[in-house]
Amino acid sequence: MNRVLSLGNSAQRQRVGPSRRLLGLHVSSDCRTVAGALVQTTGQGLHAGVELLAADTNEVAPQVVQRYQNLRAGRLERPGDVGLLAAGLAEVQARLVEQLLAQGHLTAEEVTALGVHDSGLWHIVPGGRSGYVGLCDAAGLAETTGLCVIDAFPARDLACGGQGGPVTALPLWMILRDRQRTRALLDLGRTTRLTYLPPTKVGSAGVRSFDVGPGTLLLDELAGRFSGGRYTHDPGGRLAVQGRRIPDLIEHWLEDPYFRRPPPRWHPLGVRPDDELDQTVEMAVRAGWSIRDLLCTATHFIAESIQRALANHMPTKPAVEEVLIVGGGQQNGLLLRELSARLSGKVLTRYSERGTPDIVLEAWAVAVLGSLHVDQVPANPEAITGTNAPRVLGRLTPGSPAAWRRLLQVLTEQPHTKTAMRDAV
Repeated sequence: MNRVLSLGNSAQRQRVGPSRRLLGLHVSSDCRTVAGALVQTTGQGLHAGVELLAADTNEVAPQVVQRYQNLRAGRLERPGDVGLLAAGLAEVQARLVEQLLAQGHLTAEEVTALGVHDSGLWHIVPGGRSGYVGLCDAAGLAETTGLCVIDAFPARDLACGGQGGPVTALPLWMILRDRQRTRALLDLGRTTRLTYLPPTKVGSAGVRSFDVGPGTLLLDELAGRFSGGRYTHDPGGRLAVQGRRIPDLIEHWLEDPYFRRPPPRWHPLGVRPDDELDQTVEMAVRAGWSIRDLLCTATHFIAESIQRALANHMPTKPAVEEVLIVGGGQQNGLLLRELSARLSGKVLTRYSERGTPDIVLEAWAVAVLGSLHVDQVPANPEAITGTNAPRVLGRLTPGSPAAWRRLLQVLTEQPHTKTAMRDAV
């Protein structure tokens, strides 16, 4: 167990409307960590205020992580391996639910629902419908915790022609929106992602979220390949800062057709720079570039791709005033320096400086995603996922009979709104 925090956001408590408590669990993309958040919502739908009450993380057992890695690599030993993986994760998740309830001094009877999101197992078919299997043992988790479980958020979006993500864009807007200032969330992870967060006065209609391009995975792969395995990454950008920028290589990378594709663009496995790396190896051997030169150039390339994405794919009215930064790349001093120079005039803020660790943010967003399911609000706008029709996301598994009765009461108390047949859920 790694306790993160227990806090409240008093600014959200002035909202008027029904108040509910929900739990959100998010499994990291490498399946090594489960983050959890206990959230209180006040109000309904996209207008609800959201308050973080408590958060925590648990590490996943090595054998469970290994099973995930085997399945992701296509090494299926027996048909039930996916079920065993889900059951192993459910044990970790159930313990985390207990920890969060204890921190919040609550019982399961005081929680409306539990949202769970993980990277899942995917089979991508270019030009066709992709296959997706979630890793949540919803029945086992509902039985163990007694809570109603909402999971499999990408599935409905895929069924309607969407990409399957990013499904947390609207929840992130609800969490990070400002009354006046326009923000963007910049995730400097293995893939770089931007999420446009218009101010409250503009509303949620303008929210955008898309993959910019390769992120720290490019730096890690370069470090590994050109050091003979001596380095797995460039700690703090210390190698990159000693190198020189190679303009021709940056332009070569930016000529990839990917960067000319308009959003929506998102891939469940992230943006993998495999082709670029293979070509770079050949170019580097011919030109005699050093590992430091390549890392320096790749860092400038990531900063340049972010600058272009903000200029070419983000709304200009209202223009982004503040960029909130999350992800491992924020530890790279050279990358932050380049971003500061290229995004002059915009306030750059590390999200963790606001008092909430990055790892909590996704779990918080999953809890809010669960609240949107309860409120029957679609969370997959066409501009974000490319869906043919926005739908309420998630699959609901009833918990204990008492928990199911409570949730049914909440659902029947929803205000009735007329919905066109083509938009019906």
